[in-house]
Amino acid sequence: MIRRHPLVGRDVSGIADHVLETTRGDPAAAERRLDEIDALLRAIVDNPASGVRLDGRLAGWRARHGGRGRMPTVVFRSDPDSKTLDIAMIAFGGRNWIEDAADRRDFPD
Repeated sequence: MIRRHPLVGRDVSGIADHVLETTRGDPAAAERRLDEIDALLRAIVDNPASGVRLDGRLAGWRARHGGRGRMPTVVFRSDPDSKTLDIAMIAFGGRNWIEDAADRRDFPD
């Protein structure tokens, strides 16, 4: 089962908006970045033990970068016993995802 933090949808929309803005409205560029995010999520589902182990307030979580320039970052944790994958955040570029993701460790029921 994949659980997404309620703000992940906003993350993805914000990335698409950012790419549209920086490319002067090129929808193909935004679609390519969204495709990179989808591919990164599929790779994480296929191998949830991959990624960089995080520490501090994000102990138990991992981050994985992908896409062109390794710009998209997914912050996640997996529980093999319950077969659950939690996606806390999808970040892009220079966003301070470490600090922001730490505030998303808890998922509403």
